[in-house]
Amino acid sequence: MRLAFVSCMCTELYPDQPVWDWISSWQPDHLVLLGDSVYLDVPIMDGQHPKDMTDDEFARHLFARYGHLLSQPRFRALVHGLPAGRVWSVWDDHDFLWNDALGAEARSSPAHAGKVRLSTAYQEAFRRALAQGLAVGSFPSAYNDAVFWDPQQLPLTTPSVALVPGVWLHLADVRTWRTRTWLISEAKRHLLGAEQRLRLGEAMAQDPSGVHLLASGSTLASYKRHYPKDWQWMLSQAANARTLVLSGDIHRNESDAYFTGGLPLHEATSSGAAVRDAVVAGARRRNFGLLDIDELTVRISLFADDKLQQPWSRVLDRSTWLPIS
Repeated sequence: MRLAFVSCMCTELYPDQPVWDWISSWQPDHLVLLGDSVYLDVPIMDGQHPKDMTDDEFARHLFARYGHLLSQPRFRALVHGLPAGRVWSVWDDHDFLWNDALGAEARSSPAHAGKVRLSTAYQEAFRRALAQGLAVGSFPSAYNDAVFWDPQQLPLTTPSVALVPGVWLHLADVRTWRTRTWLISEAKRHLLGAEQRLRLGEAMAQDPSGVHLLASGSTLASYKRHYPKDWQWMLSQAANARTLVLSGDIHRNESDAYFTGGLPLHEATSSGAAVRDAVVAGARRRNFGLLDIDELTVRISLFADDKLQQPWSRVLDRSTWLPIS
């Protein structure tokens, strides 16, 4: 099984996106979008930041930004070329609300709670359209479609899916429950939140000998540095289950591993499919990653400008969960 993973595409600024053709040439079985698939706050249009928009203006804005990505020809071709139900998506701050947005505060804010409901509805609609291969009519045709305006909109779903026997993909939500980290005790900080941690833990426990791919818009550095409850949970889960976190956000490729006291916790980051270092400034980034998983190994390959970055690539032994090259 081959899985491609990417994050961070600002289609408004970088409409030409060869990364999708490069991925297509590898003929992946699955594609995972790891957040910042649209940038709601870059560029700022007409001097109006999304946080200052009315809900109606924000809904129009969401519709336009998702529409730009959904109509990108190379992206559409890649999604069309995959079987239905093989493209997956999570979000991070820029497609949740805006840079460094915190769901715990936004959901309790009268000014922003409606925007959270709208962005959630749009991400769910985006997922459904991807699952249908972007078939005609799979994404609503108007910003005021009723599917976007449910006052009882539920939080973003976090499904766990068996891609093949023994290989699981867990879609994490790193924004809805996220608290700030300043002027708040560590005991009250949450990134995933208790309910999501419980659900993910139960899903992983169903197959303790399997490979568990956790799709996270944030890198593990965020967990480790700022959210000790989530970090300790991650370490305890990984100690007993073969866990590989797929992450985005940082506009570069990296791989890492962490000691848990049991099985190691691995991370592969591929970020910057169509942005610059600082979104609008710095070097152009066109990165993607591939996983090749068979009965014996998991091969991690990270690419920049369609060239393999050997220092960040790894092969993991599925039995020991240690790198063998």
